[in-house]
Amino acid sequence: MLAPFIPTPEEVIKEMLSCANVGRKDIIVDFGSGDGRILKVAKTYFHVKLAIGVELNKILCKESKSKDVEIICGDLLSLSEVLIPRATVITTYLSPRSNELLEDIILRNGKKGLKVISHDFEFNKLPLEKIKKVKAMGLLGLTEHTIYCYKL
Repeated sequence: MLAPFIPTPEEVIKEMLSCANVGRKDIIVDFGSGDGRILKVAKTYFHVKLAIGVELNKILCKESKSKDVEIICGDLLSLSEVLIPRATVITTYLSPRSNELLEDIILRNGKKGLKVISHDFEFNKLPLEKIKKVKAMGLLGLTEHTIYCYKL
């Protein structure tokens, strides 16, 4: 497991997708998609062209299935080289170690203009565009979340 499942509050998701200026032409890939909430918000409120999630946990894969999003149940590191070239936006809420493992794959396979949005954990080599702070209610009550917005 590269990161535990911690649900992202909807306010944070909307800020993440706004940070990437997500729209109708975008193909979003959420690595470690959990219950699919980022993808569902991307389809419902931002009307993205395609929303793809990669999740290792079979229970969460089943939970996240819907007609609007595509869920791939498998290891994000082994699938990333195939999915990254298709994506215009990548979202993550993983861990520092997971981001470290994923970062070189993004740099090797991402197209110019690819936007990468990370919730709470930085990438060290990707070109940072902006950082946003958002307060939202979550499992631990009102907490501050950091959104890192990158663009290749």
